[in-house]
Amino acid sequence: MTVKKWLTISLMFLVLLSGCKGNSSDVSSDTKVANDNEYNLLISNNSPLFLKSVVVTVEEEKEKDNNQKNALIDANINHGEVAKFRIENGKQVFKITLNPQKNYSVSKVFSDKFKKDEVVEYQVKIDQNEVTIEKKDN
Repeated sequence: MTVKKWLTISLMFLVLLSGCKGNSSDVSSDTKVANDNEYNLLISNNSPLFLKSVVVTVEEEKEKDNNQKNALIDANINHGEVAKFRIENGKQVFKITLNPQKNYSVSKVFSDKFKKDEVVEYQVKIDQNEVTIEKKDN
């Protein structure tokens, strides 16, 4: 190989490497990482199940007979992990839906009051061979 080919290959290799930003584990300054303090609804997975998704549907009253539903989703929650959501302050009626497997889900409707700087916690567990969702005692 001639010096010209080596120089060309080296230069191309250097250009390709200069496009890399570093390790994928590095957090760049333009990436926003949500702070745990931003969440006020936590759902702990205390069951042995892998939850493909946890959906929280909040129903808001806009006008008389005109309700709007907002769905919040967190996914891939293993045993011992926590799904985190941000719910508006005030009294809210919401439904928690767990999706651990294909064609299988568990839902339960709750009503709770959300206050500024307070966290409401629920937990998923197995009770008498059934998946249950219940409010966690603080």
